[in-house]
Amino acid sequence: MTARETLPGLWELPLEATSSDATALIPPDLGATVGHPLDVGHIHHVQGMLGVVHGLRFSPLPRPADWAYLTCSRGEVLVLVVDVRVGSPSFGRHHEVRLAARASEPPDTTATGTATAPPATATAPPTTATAPPAAGLYVGAGLAHGFTALVDDSVLTHLGPRGRRPEKDRLVHAFDPSLKLPWPIDTGAGNDRSVLTLPPEGADAPLLTALKKASRLPTWADWRTHPTERG
Repeated sequence: MTARETLPGLWELPLEATSSDATALIPPDLGATVGHPLDVGHIHHVQGMLGVVHGLRFSPLPRPADWAYLTCSRGEVLVLVVDVRVGSPSFGRHHEVRLAARASEPPDTTATGTATAPPATATAPPTTATAPPAAGLYVGAGLAHGFTALVDDSVLTHLGPRGRRPEKDRLVHAFDPSLKLPWPIDTGAGNDRSVLTLPPEGADAPLLTALKKASRLPTWADWRTHPTERG
């Protein structure tokens, strides 16, 4: 397997890296790469529609933060991951990656979470992600992630450890101007959308600076001592 670490604790798996075991949700040797076992005890699916942005979601440290593995089980999505660990050398930086379902995979009929939302203006330029889509993304503790569908009715699948409770996660506003995130204005659907939408909880999410001021962000020191990280 050839995985690459793009931010501390964020590992991207190219499609060719998992071609030898196309039936595995998580490549069996990924645990050795990231430094801890990846025993999946939680799976949920989020349905994404064109023009809707989900996130940015993160778990507080030191608890109950834990890892997540993201893969696209239908269609294609753009995932943006932001380092929100105070004191991190890459604090506020982001990484973008496209995740695409393999052509051989059947559509996932168990997806939940279709969002309808009031409009929220996105001022970022169209995405510049031109690299081939990846098969999966390991998101370590202390990183925030969000996504939007690049193909209508796409499904993003989240895998995590036993006891994972995404409803306990915190949110950073996905359109925080300080982050300059490249959400796509042109969705590729043949019509140029100048406005993207957020689910209600995302539209009410605080900005990064407000969370930092309130000491509601994870810290680099906590991440380094978290049991799922190599430190």
